[in-house]
Amino acid sequence: MALVTVYVRGPISGTITGRNKYCTFPYASDVCNGSGSNHGTYMSSSNPVDIGGSGNINLRVNYPNVLSIVTYVSLSCCSSSYEDNYRRMVTVELYGKSNGACYMGSVRFGHVASPAVTNGTLYNLSSGTKLIGTVPSGNPGNCYTGAHSHMERSGGSVVAPCCGATVSSSTNIYKFTWDNGIACPT
Repeated sequence: MALVTVYVRGPISGTITGRNKYCTFPYASDVCNGSGSNHGTYMSSSNPVDIGGSGNINLRVNYPNVLSIVTYVSLSCCSSSYEDNYRRMVTVELYGKSNGACYMGSVRFGHVASPAVTNGTLYNLSSGTKLIGTVPSGNPGNCYTGAHSHMERSGGSVVAPCCGATVSSSTNIYKFTWDNGIACPT
């Protein structure tokens, strides 16, 4: 048995502003999952995490435990009254082997401007970083109230720090585990 652990790390540097629920300021150290209103999820995923910050959104994983990904781009975040940059969601399926073999789970990035990946495309990784897009600027309303990266997961578990914590490219957000000594997960 060879247990493999995959970590999806902070896509941008910034501050945790949502973790299952929206965080309320001032951040209370005893409220890890936020004390504000419930945070919506999309496409039956779970454990939403928001990181306030700007710049490039990168998938960051502990390569070589993830050797390939498949990306899906949709306009499923926010309502149709918002511009595409606020509505765009990029789903990244994680695979333990090249060419999309050994599915481990997926992570979603919401509010993606200038996508650097395309819909339905397989990428074999050569490092632990893959550019997804950029954080949109602006504050158009309830669905997007300022620069941040929105994340969700399917499979795995959340390991992100609590509300108000500072995160970087080395901060673990989600964790996926599987045994590569048996048949690949489906």
